[in-house]
Amino acid sequence: MLTGEIRNLFQIPQGTESLSLKETSTHRRITDALEALFLSWGYFPVQTPVFDFFDIYRPLLKSASLEKVYRLIDRDGDLLMLRSDVTLFLAKQMGLSLKAKDLPVRVSYADSILRHQDREDISHNEFFQVGVELIGKDGLHGDLEILMLLISTLELLELSEAVIHVGSRALFRCCFDRVLETGDLEELEKIIMSRNWRKFTEFLHGVDIEAPEIALYKKIFSFIGSDMEFRELRSAISAYGLLPAEALGPLDYLEELLASIKSMKPAACMRADLSEIGGQPYYTGIVFRGYLPGLDSAAAFGGRYNNLLGFFGFNAPSVGFSILLRKIESRIGGLERFSLKEEIVKVKDNNFIEAYTKAEALRKKGKIVIL
Repeated sequence: MLTGEIRNLFQIPQGTESLSLKETSTHRRITDALEALFLSWGYFPVQTPVFDFFDIYRPLLKSASLEKVYRLIDRDGDLLMLRSDVTLFLAKQMGLSLKAKDLPVRVSYADSILRHQDREDISHNEFFQVGVELIGKDGLHGDLEILMLLISTLELLELSEAVIHVGSRALFRCCFDRVLETGDLEELEKIIMSRNWRKFTEFLHGVDIEAPEIALYKKIFSFIGSDMEFRELRSAISAYGLLPAEALGPLDYLEELLASIKSMKPAACMRADLSEIGGQPYYTGIVFRGYLPGLDSAAAFGGRYNNLLGFFGFNAPSVGFSILLRKIESRIGGLERFSLKEEIVKVKDNNFIEAYTKAEALRKKGKIVIL
């Protein structure tokens, strides 16, 4: 029976995890394989700081995200935040260091994140992000590059059941920016992402949007379907004639994006999902998430955020994705590919110099040797 004092030694803080030797080896090999894939596409690894000044990022985070951030006060009395999402820390780092002549820039990352989760929601394996950012390449080609790299990543991990849902923050903004205040936009965003269509209808009634428009908006933002079904929806929307003219562009763009992906990767499981409007206010264009059966939330997420680097002084378009690697590691197909297969050789010799010499000769042949 463990005493309370000893039991406390075995506890770890909420939001952290520990790995066994075997798990760590497998995790590192998976990470190495992903970084090699990213590098083959021209994405070079970068490192972001573990903490930074909290007030810098406050305007970029919604209240729900702020509640998950770990904060601390340094010795000078400044309020800091621990890295809860690599994207924001990377945006600041790139925004302060890049110059126009450097563009486009492709970077990748693989790092721990630290965020608070409620105990009933906690999953011990959601705290390591791998991802990429393409900076300085706007439009269809940049978005396609990122989505095709995400598909290649899922293929490498043999996650054949993964489904990518693609939506548009631009569509949401075109439909509602002119008629809703910022606070109402945030509330409507939460309603759409929770897919609560009764509340959606009540909310739009409450801000004096007419019933025919509400019916159209519900038809649009509740839509999930294949590229063919999306084309049918697009045709039906034209027949309504109620959608703001500027909102048609994001729909046409999404149609072209999905058609392009299908022509290159017919087997990729893609869905147009117009309830995917981005979990953070800095998204400006496409947004997407990757889902796996049996998981309670998305394992991959990303999109376009053309104004984010501008917040840090360098205006450049950007698009990228992140994967919560530890969340999906147990689902990776052929996981044994990433296990340590090499035999560990033990050199025994009473003379340490002789043992060391033999071990070095074997190591040069690629063997793992212990003394």
